[in-house]
Amino acid sequence: MKKPELTDAGWLGPKNEMDSASHHFGKCSECYEIICVEKAVTDGPSTQQETSEILHKAFRTHVKLKHSEDFRQAAARVVKEATKD
Repeated sequence: MKKPELTDAGWLGPKNEMDSASHHFGKCSECYEIICVEKAVTDGPSTQQETSEILHKAFRTHVKLKHSEDFRQAAARVVKEATKD
């Protein structure tokens, strides 16, 4: 299995005003699920780095929950039980 990657990352909001963006998003390369996070609130003028870190943390959590071997085995057990006659 190929390791999922965060692809097609982007910002919601005006391109010319980065700090006006409200959310940062990306797509999982394996399941195409979109992960979206709200812009971080910081003391400094720029929130881009902090918000990007939050998005990557959310994506790592997505990978652990949806693409780990333990998850796949548990899902296979559920399907097996559900289709048992």
